[in-house]
Amino acid sequence: MAYIGRGINYGNAVTQQLTGNNGASYVLLYDTTTDGVVISLDGVVQVNGTDFNIVNTALTFTSTVATGIIINVIYTGLTSAIGVPADNTITNAKLANNAVDSAELAAGSVDLTHLSATGTPSSSVALKGDFTWGTAGGPSLGSGDECIRTNSNQINQNVTIPTGTNAASIGPITIGSSYAITISSGATYTVI
Repeated sequence: MAYIGRGINYGNAVTQQLTGNNGASYVLLYDTTTDGVVISLDGVVQVNGTDFNIVNTALTFTSTVATGIIINVIYTGLTSAIGVPADNTITNAKLANNAVDSAELAAGSVDLTHLSATGTPSSSVALKGDFTWGTAGGPSLGSGDECIRTNSNQINQNVTIPTGTNAASIGPITIGSSYAITISSGATYTVI
């Protein structure tokens, strides 16, 4: 009677034959584990972990195998070596989320377009601690590497320094007669 149903898939099992030499230790062709093989001695199937054990390619029987006995090994699970990927072959899709943080980034590898900052960057503003672009103080004097930062020597507005914030001015500083600097609890203001 003909077979009706899905097609039969065939596979090629990797096998190895050894001949007993009145010893208990043999070398296999492939890395595997104790549970990665079916072993028979002259057709009698052996019990994994009881009659033999395997570590890498070392097959060790719990008793000696007589000379001339055929040891048939059928590999059901080979150890697969995972190689090292070649340079420039890993894509972002292959990386786990949050697998890369600042410790793995090379200096200068993050450009302005990849920062989560608001505002518009330019040569006249700096990225502030709140991730906004703004002026970093008073105007600069000098050119090139000879920059001098300045600030006014008079405060003519009410200023509150919020909790958890440090502030500084280069003095002497004069506070206008109708203005005040309020330093919140947990904040500091230093005149240098």
